[in-house]
Amino acid sequence: MPGDAATLCQKAKDAFAKAKLETKRKLKELNDAERKLGELEAAQPPDTAAIEAQKAEVGQALANWKAARKEQKDRQEAVDDFCNP
Repeated sequence: MPGDAATLCQKAKDAFAKAKLETKRKLKELNDAERKLGELEAAQPPDTAAIEAQKAEVGQALANWKAARKEQKDRQEAVDDFCNP
């Protein structure tokens, strides 16, 4: 049984590491979308349709990042459960 616990712990750690990378990637996507929105808003003349589309993209990127952060938190809890009983 100790081997099973070690295996579960390692799987939890691997899933947590993957979740951390995904969170980092989603944050980069969010930052990129926000930067592009800022550029569109600063452009003269402003392209209202493009700005609105980019705002929607920022909203989606934010939702994706929040979901990734939740997944990361859940994976951290699994590491705590399996590796520190």
